Amino acid sequence: MTRGLIVNPQSAHVIVRVLENFSQLNPFLAEMAEARVSELFVSSGDGTVHAIQTEIAERYAASFFPRLALLSHGTTNMTAADLGFRNRNVKVQADFIANREPRLLLRRPTLRVVNPKDGKVRHGMFLGTGAIWQATLFCQDAIHGVGLKGDMATFATLAAVVAKSIFSAADPTDRTRIDRPYQIGFSRDGADAVNGQHLLLLATTLDKLILGTRPFWGGKDGPIRISTIPYPVPSIARWLVPLMYGSEARKAPLGAHSLCGSAFDIATATPFVIDGEFFEGPQDRPLHLETGPEFTYVCG
Repeated sequence: MTRGLIVNPQSAHVIVRVLENFSQLNPFLAEMAEARVSELFVSSGDGTVHAIQTEIAERYAASFFPRLALLSHGTTNMTAADLGFRNRNVKVQADFIANREPRLLLRRPTLRVVNPKDGKVRHGMFLGTGAIWQATLFCQDAIHGVGLKGDMATFATLAAVVAKSIFSAADPTDRTRIDRPYQIGFSRDGADAVNGQHLLLLATTLDKLILGTRPFWGGKDGPIRISTIPYPVPSIARWLVPLMYGSEARKAPLGAHSLCGSAFDIATATPFVIDGEFFEGPQDRPLHLETGPEFTYVCG
């Protein structure tokens, strides 16, 4: 068995390649493919993971489709928190890369984003729009600027949004607020579903999101989960914890939706975030999401 390791020091023995910039990614992957690497260890954050998944799925899948082992060394590590290598001790990781067979493997499809404005297909694990786009922008500009990263940065962002919602009257015309209305519509597998003003929309193939949240309900009967929260925002005190951590049978506020499916179309003028990276949808039609290929993740 041949193993490979791609390290991105900006987001923190064996074939080892240090990714100094993304222009090196495809040559490195080509080298891994030629060497018949069967397990690829990735030390980075979510953005690098989704770039690697995209290159493998769109360019190499027929001849090179390694198992992935995600090491949480980035600014944001939501994918690795769900599917990554569970032991964060560097010595344990190094020993495993050199010597060990995996004891825990998980399989999960990607979220294939087909038609963004720039024309580049993407394979990620999480997509969000509405307040998620605005909150991610705020987190990267304001929270990361003071040195907070990972779960602490997410918690600080959430705390700021909740505090503003509780202590400041809602103002849907204030475009500086994260908690404002966004026009969002979506359909599932070709059938009309939802259209109107929402606080946010999220779609994912992960089982849990940042801070261990599971903001989906109603039973998992499809590979992609998609949820919306309505605007006006429901009572924070009443709904925050149930929406983030409730069971599949939880009650949800009026206007909230959570569905599963294999493909969705999302119509909104608001930009999107996929695994921490910003992009825009197409101008003349909805953004199309579909179930991508299933990767195997080495978790320990």
